[in-house]
Amino acid sequence: MENEKLILNLSIIIPCYNVENYIEQCLNSIVQQTVQPKEIICIDDGATDNTANVIQAFAQKFSCVKYIYQTNQGVSQARNVGINQATGQYIQFVDPDDILHPNLFAIFLKVLNISNAIELFYFENQNFEKLEDLEFNNNDNSLTRFDTGNELFTHIIKNKKYPGACWKYIFKKETLYFRFEGRNHEDHLITLDVLLSANLTYYSKAPLYYYRKRANSLTNNKKISKQYVELYAQIINKCTKYVQKTNLLPKTKTQYINFLRSDYLFNINIYYLYKEKPPIIEIYMHIYTRLFIKNNAKKLSNIFYMIRYGIRKKIPLKHIIIFIRASLNKDINFITNKINALLN
Repeated sequence: MENEKLILNLSIIIPCYNVENYIEQCLNSIVQQTVQPKEIICIDDGATDNTANVIQAFAQKFSCVKYIYQTNQGVSQARNVGINQATGQYIQFVDPDDILHPNLFAIFLKVLNISNAIELFYFENQNFEKLEDLEFNNNDNSLTRFDTGNELFTHIIKNKKYPGACWKYIFKKETLYFRFEGRNHEDHLITLDVLLSANLTYYSKAPLYYYRKRANSLTNNKKISKQYVELYAQIINKCTKYVQKTNLLPKTKTQYINFLRSDYLFNINIYYLYKEKPPIIEIYMHIYTRLFIKNNAKKLSNIFYMIRYGIRKKIPLKHIIIFIRASLNKDINFITNKINALLN
């Protein structure tokens, strides 16, 4: 029975838009767990399919499920509404097409029993396409304690993990000072702030969250616009400025920022997948990679390289001058803005 289960002081926030084919599986993965959250807040972001009916059916059956409607404003505003409505001490964001590990909440309860001072629980994820292909991993439920979020962040980056997505965490609500903005990569700055501001944290290297790779998702459907790339560039700039002001080791800062920049180039390549990429864009991306991904630091050698490379590639003088400027000031905003201006 629902009322016989252990209840966590946890609010689940799920932004929902036209997910009638997935939201039932998502909600089942939550309500069927032996340990339950205090509430599951589903924000209907103006869905035009049967999403609302599916959620309302769950709400009639399970008192912890709450249905909230808003006109379509995007995932950021939906999450913000969820935060404002949440009454739990902890918050977890879940995407409506994803699945939770059957023991996620039991494992989080184990963490709380170790110390109720925990401010952040970070766990790994695994991708899947079909529910029947899922094999839940119960082999490694070991937990690692970190006394600060900085230590956890350093550990994640050192192991070449990229902790941007907000669904990889359970947050203590009082640590969510920022609110979500924008419609793309809207969670990077918030997770960065909470992670680097946190005190006691725990980490599970076992995948406790299952991310669905949908055929009509952004990267699979190749629907990346110029605006999308430009917005991501803005996020990179904000996160870069934020992390540079922290007391992280320089190596950790560089590794994290390089993850962001690599993903930026990946998005540009997807943007041009079905278009003819102008040769000058290829050249800019080559220079961008040299300066900011490979992080070649010697200014003099970079200048000579730009000149030789420019002559060999017969690059117009105005672009060679831009590359030399970039090699001198190593300004990520400057060269990123130049690339964005060249996008068709």
